[in-house]
Amino acid sequence: MFPDRFYLTGTDTDVGKTITAALLCRALELEYWKPAQAGLSEETDTEVVARLAKVKTHPETWRLKRPASPHAAAQDEQIRIALEDASMPPAERILVEGAGGYQVPYADEPLLWQGDLIRHLGLPVVLVGRTGLGTLNHTLLSLRALRADGLNVAGLVLVGDEHHENQRDLQRMGEVSLLLRLPWMNNVDRDFDACVASITHDLERS
Repeated sequence: MFPDRFYLTGTDTDVGKTITAALLCRALELEYWKPAQAGLSEETDTEVVARLAKVKTHPETWRLKRPASPHAAAQDEQIRIALEDASMPPAERILVEGAGGYQVPYADEPLLWQGDLIRHLGLPVVLVGRTGLGTLNHTLLSLRALRADGLNVAGLVLVGDEHHENQRDLQRMGEVSLLLRLPWMNNVDRDFDACVASITHDLERS
């Protein structure tokens, strides 16, 4: 079961985290907030979720021009990223999306990790990973890092073609619940609504 309020992070960049966020927001009727957006030249993640999921979104706390790790993008513009500036929106049901993969620094001097932000917000974590080759290393390392940081892992979402062996091993070796498996959509705009319907059906059965 998904919590009413949770933080969505990924094993690495381009794992499908933002599309996963949009799907979950629509299917679970969640509001959306991304504290740090790095990269403004194209459609932002908040704009993607708003367009696809048609749910309430909240403005980013930090909007950074360069698509990079938040700590590096913030240095470009001499923007200070500090925990005291990050306040949870007043929403009973909300998904908070992180930047990049889990072990991404948000600030330097003093060093601020993504885990520090999650702890500050007081949210459980849902981890997004791939189903295929390489996922055991990436996902198990991410789970180990999350727990070493004292964070509550609510479960795992995998993106890609079904891979029974990896799904089994991740649950057993990572001691984590598989909340959902999502297909990789080659045409998101065309397939989004059908995928939401499939998710809703799967969650009702679980």
